Amino acid sequence: MCLLGLCCANVFAAQVIVNASVESLDITPKDLKLIFAMQKLYWPDGQKIQVFILPSDSPIHQEFCYQQLELMPYVLRHRWDRLVFSGVGERPITLDSEVEMRERVANTPGAIGYVSGGGEVAVEIGVERQGGQDEAEH
Repeated sequence: MCLLGLCCANVFAAQVIVNASVESLDITPKDLKLIFAMQKLYWPDGQKIQVFILPSDSPIHQEFCYQQLELMPYVLRHRWDRLVFSGVGERPITLDSEVEMRERVANTPGAIGYVSGGGEVAVEIGVERQGGQDEAEH
């Protein structure tokens, strides 16, 4: 039973993806948290960051928040609400599916999003490198 739980947990492991126009793919965990909290708005080259997310009830979104951002999904949503209601920021764009996520990230300069890491990533987008490893090469 425990092994089944471990296998299922990896099915929803989220993998960060970015548009190929983004030159610097060395995103630290702190940068990732700032980007998805809508507090870091530009890439190092000055290009505007466009953040895409999946619906908050999506298992992939929840896994992304827990594993990559180390935040509860409702905490992230609360941060976005504060930005919007204070008039100093906006929420990320919510997409309906992973297919749409791949398409929008691939076609939007400066875009960042995430997809499940358990499947094959076969789209024309740059994939974030963590720790100097290029995940697009496997």
